[in-house]
Amino acid sequence: MTIHLIKSAELSAEVFTAVYDLLTAVDGTITIKCDPASVIDFSQEEIFSRFYEHEEAFSKMTAPPMYSLISSDSRRSFPTYVKTASWSTLFNKCEIYRNNNPIPENEMVLMLTEVGNKYNWFATLDKSNPNNGFVHTADWDMFLSCPKQFPIAYEVIALLLHRFSFDSQRPITEQAHARAIGCVSDLCMEKKDIILKMRTADVCGDCMTKLKARMPMQDIIHALGIMDSLRVKMLYAQNFKQHVELSEVYIDPRNNKIYLPGFSNIEIKLRPLEKALYFLFMRYSNGLFLSDLPDHRDELTEIYELISHTGTRVEMRERINDLVNVLSNSASEKISRIKRAFEEAIGPDLAKHYYIQGGNGERKRVGRG
Repeated sequence: MTIHLIKSAELSAEVFTAVYDLLTAVDGTITIKCDPASVIDFSQEEIFSRFYEHEEAFSKMTAPPMYSLISSDSRRSFPTYVKTASWSTLFNKCEIYRNNNPIPENEMVLMLTEVGNKYNWFATLDKSNPNNGFVHTADWDMFLSCPKQFPIAYEVIALLLHRFSFDSQRPITEQAHARAIGCVSDLCMEKKDIILKMRTADVCGDCMTKLKARMPMQDIIHALGIMDSLRVKMLYAQNFKQHVELSEVYIDPRNNKIYLPGFSNIEIKLRPLEKALYFLFMRYSNGLFLSDLPDHRDELTEIYELISHTGTRVEMRERINDLVNVLSNSASEKISRIKRAFEEAIGPDLAKHYYIQGGNGERKRVGRG
């Protein structure tokens, strides 16, 4: 199975890329294709603003509660207007993209969008073509205290499983679980039930039977692997697993990828220049001043040329020159990005043991000094 991810203009490229990285972190038979150039725009005629005077009105949606935005501790402020589109508009965007590229009929096109939808769902498939669908990427902070790319990625896999376990011609409320049992097909009427579904990342026996009859087993295994990977990463990101032994940092010599074996082998995704800087600091347990970086230009260049495969040697050396330039903010920006990557993967408390730390003008080192 192949899933094509596209995005509307409102969703940041950073979140879009983060979702793709999460979905492709586990190898298997499902192919995820991410088109960052697919910035879908909505015309003025396709959008309307829905007004909610207070939270009670906002919570009275006509959608089934499986993906509704109902929450007793909503972080929205009221009154509020929500930029909204009809389901037909959202599905039509997918169909147009499918026809313009073209996408084979048996491959899925899922649009990730910040724009709300008429029935206030977080995700659903097109009844007329269940290989088209959308995931609403806003308002996840009403449910979970982790970066929103985790639940968004989860919903992508959930839609894939629903594509094969649900009959698109029947209402979801007739097929999903009214009482939460920790299955991907739970209705999740209460916030705690939504958390349960994502913390278990499981498929119940009945739903698994339907999947086995309609979906290749190797795709099922891969989908469950992705969901379990997301489950573990969400637990760390939400600080549910802070009282654990620290993990070593493992760098795969074949591809220079960074893993934390003690934390379910979570991969820390860094860009090549960020990775080169991180690898340099890992070599010096006593740390370095940023003003020392020009003295390590050749060392950084050697590391970078081993792990980067983009650009000419001249272009790569120019990037290193900018990185070690004391008048540039390049090194500080890379250090901030490294910190964010660890925090998003394992939560801020555990991350402190792994990213580069040190105050302005102080020696900086990996982990707590």
